[in-house]
Amino acid sequence: MEALAFYRELPLPVRLHTRLRAWTCPFARLVERLPREGRLLEVGCGHGLLANQAALERPGLAVLGVDPAPDKIRWALATVGERLNIAFRCERIGDIPEIGFDAIMVADVLYLVPRVDWLGFLGSCRTRLRPGGRLLLKEVDRTPRWKFYRCVLQEALSVRAFGLTLGDALAFASSGELVGLLEQAGFQDIAVTPLDRGYMTPHVLYEARRG
Repeated sequence: MEALAFYRELPLPVRLHTRLRAWTCPFARLVERLPREGRLLEVGCGHGLLANQAALERPGLAVLGVDPAPDKIRWALATVGERLNIAFRCERIGDIPEIGFDAIMVADVLYLVPRVDWLGFLGSCRTRLRPGGRLLLKEVDRTPRWKFYRCVLQEALSVRAFGLTLGDALAFASSGELVGLLEQAGFQDIAVTPLDRGYMTPHVLYEARRG
């Protein structure tokens, strides 16, 4: 993964975290679903690995990554250098003033948001898309069960035991529930694509359009 080169001079914990993320998440499949040009917002970008890869593979895309964790944004900013098509800010989705994004990527974030706030979170994403813009939501499915329970254990250690990930909850939904919430939030043309082949985690991608 080319974007890992941006992290070679950063502290060891950051390098280890980004390498583990690159190894366990289907980033290539996510990037290939992004538009070739326009404006991309990644919500919950962490250290910025996915945003950096998108900016490399899509030079015509202006990428903004936001995350509420100041330490992660600090290291994400250290990777930017003189590149002009990528930026990072320490913000939550509700604080972003810009609208009119062509695409919004949310990868492994929703499960950290309290379930009662999911509809509001998705609505905030929709508000910041242009009409016809696309939401790409990567989450964890509840099947197959052995992959799901292995993932729950891993995330419990990351969030609650070691504090590697900032979050208020560990809430996972079925595909049917998430499709219903996306419809309720005003999204259309929802497609669900399993991405777990070759991975120990039941990755699934939801693609939806703002009508």
